[in-house]
Amino acid sequence: MRMHKILLAVAILLLGFGVATVGAQDVESIDYPKLNEFDIPDVEKITLDNGMRIYLLEDHTLPLFYVNCRITVGSYLEPADKIGLAGICGNVMRTGGTEKWTGDEIDEMLEGIGGTVEHGIDLTDGSAYVNVLSDYKELGMEVLAEVLRRPVFEEDKIELAKTQARSGISRRNDDIADISLREWKKLMYGEDSPYARHPEYATINAITRDDLVAFHQQWYHPQNIQMAIRGDFDRDQIMELVNKYFGDWPEGSVEVPSPPPVDYDWRSQVYYIEKTNAEQSYVRCGHIGGLQTDPDYADRIVMNSVLGGGFGSRITETVRREMGLAYSAGGNYISNFDYPGYFICVASTKLASTVQAAQAMIDQTRSMLTEKPTPKEMAQAKDGYLNSFVFNFDSPGEVINRIMTYDYYGLPEDRLQTIKERIENITPEDVMEAARNNLRPDEMVVLVVGDADRFETPLEELGLGPVTQIDITIPSGEETEELVVNEETRAMGHELLTKAAEAHGGLDEFKKVTAVSRKATMTMSTPQGEIPLSVEELKVYPDKSRAVISVMGQQMYDIRNGQTGWKPSQMGSLEAKTEEDIMKEDRELNRDLIWVLQHAGDPQLDAVYVGPGNVNGVDIEYVAVLDDNAEPVGRFAFDIETHQLVAVSYWTETFMGDGTVVDHVTAMMTTSGLMLPKIVKKELNGNDFGKVEVSELTINPEVPENAFAKPQ
Repeated sequence: MRMHKILLAVAILLLGFGVATVGAQDVESIDYPKLNEFDIPDVEKITLDNGMRIYLLEDHTLPLFYVNCRITVGSYLEPADKIGLAGICGNVMRTGGTEKWTGDEIDEMLEGIGGTVEHGIDLTDGSAYVNVLSDYKELGMEVLAEVLRRPVFEEDKIELAKTQARSGISRRNDDIADISLREWKKLMYGEDSPYARHPEYATINAITRDDLVAFHQQWYHPQNIQMAIRGDFDRDQIMELVNKYFGDWPEGSVEVPSPPPVDYDWRSQVYYIEKTNAEQSYVRCGHIGGLQTDPDYADRIVMNSVLGGGFGSRITETVRREMGLAYSAGGNYISNFDYPGYFICVASTKLASTVQAAQAMIDQTRSMLTEKPTPKEMAQAKDGYLNSFVFNFDSPGEVINRIMTYDYYGLPEDRLQTIKERIENITPEDVMEAARNNLRPDEMVVLVVGDADRFETPLEELGLGPVTQIDITIPSGEETEELVVNEETRAMGHELLTKAAEAHGGLDEFKKVTAVSRKATMTMSTPQGEIPLSVEELKVYPDKSRAVISVMGQQMYDIRNGQTGWKPSQMGSLEAKTEEDIMKEDRELNRDLIWVLQHAGDPQLDAVYVGPGNVNGVDIEYVAVLDDNAEPVGRFAFDIETHQLVAVSYWTETFMGDGTVVDHVTAMMTTSGLMLPKIVKKELNGNDFGKVEVSELTINPEVPENAFAKPQ
């Protein structure tokens, strides 16, 4: 508080005497008083008979009660074909109910007392915490015990968590900074490393309730849990609650393996990710880093501050201020406890100056090996750490959680003090030695996300060898057997489509169709309940359509007119369709039954015979329709005897997340001699997704003038 008062007084003086006062005294020459001494509270440690470690810190300042758990588990333990399992397990342990309460009941109960109990699993550990008023500490402990010991993994909550995971996958290429960080980790640790891998649709779809139950049973045991308890409580009473809810939890017999080592490939190489809609480039340069337990960890703190630690550092001053290449530029030598971190220089720069920014960061990294830090650089780097040291102890939570972490890794409790003393005595020569041991400017990996066509200088000019482009296309995740695509399967596919066209009214009649209009009611199934809506659609083949969607008293328009169109925006107005939207609709055309059947036998439609199967108890034969890249856009299941359509399956994006949609045809209607679906029940990833019922269907209707113009 003393320092805050001094700074406040200085601010008042400046405001009172005007701008001219700034020049009266150099701020750097002000002699600040020494900070007041502070007391570090004592934390009591207790180990239960079953191996659970308890940390107690009483604080009666406020009537609050906190519990924070560290669990020896992590996503590094999940199998490679089910990436995302740990995260979903951590989520649904809390949301998916326990043997005593459902997840919704826990929510209501905690909301009623203004409390919180949460749980999650990260890369190398799990966490759980409780935050309640001290009057409700027993309820908080009981809920925590239920979540950790007796989760039941309700199926609907599992599916909700999987849907949320799929939604995250679908958006993962939206932000260039997110793209850069994700792909950077692959370059540092390897694409298949648990430190870099990430969920895909296929790995999320593969996760079952049995997997979650098995993961919990394998790793959740008391000897794998540290529990820090702080706040307004009596020591003896809280230990009674600990023993009541956790003391009878039997110790497990499975030892948790340590996170795997990293096998890094030292190299100089440039990698590029194309993002044509980016207005800036995001540039990363660096290599693998070290551990917090390395002997020169404290020296690296100062080294890092001199090189890239914000204003006044070499990278920020050179790239941002002197060269004016980036609004944001800096660096960081990241160190972890469990596995090596990485050294990174980062700049968000104009597209034209991409290469110049990357080269400048490499040059500044090299300067650390040859140019001794100046007294000003040393003072700024050391003071930045030492002046903020007190904030390591500004809350009881920081103190007890840090002690718990140090205990887990077998580190002494005075570790922070040791680091502080080392930094106080570090010399410029020590910093240069740390740089020589930890920085390799001649073996830097460079990753650029941006639009290379707008770079002023090609990436090859960095002189680090050929540029490797990284494909960030999101795999569809559709679970399909390998298609056999050749002249024979194509001929068999078109033969089956021809039979289906005849069964639905005749191939010649389908070829006469140029337009169709329909009215339908739809019911979409969501976790919040069913949403009814109605649709009026007019379609002129192949590339004109108009849909008016009415939902909850509001109308939305979706229009396609050749290579242009409009769609509803998030604000409710209309916005122009993108090139990606048009390409998506072109793919959807290949799932339109009329379009497919009228092109039976036409080489313009790429379709192959897949084989027999069974859908809803009906023996069927599959035909897959392919896009220009020979990838399936839809699988049509026809009754093996009548050749009538039974179902269509396809992978797509939906408002409930991405996945495999199956349209089950449950009733047909005949119009102008053509038999077409009347009622379709929809599934998303095996779950009810809604129903569509057509009330009116007209073949070759009169098309109004300007039907596909933008509504005014």
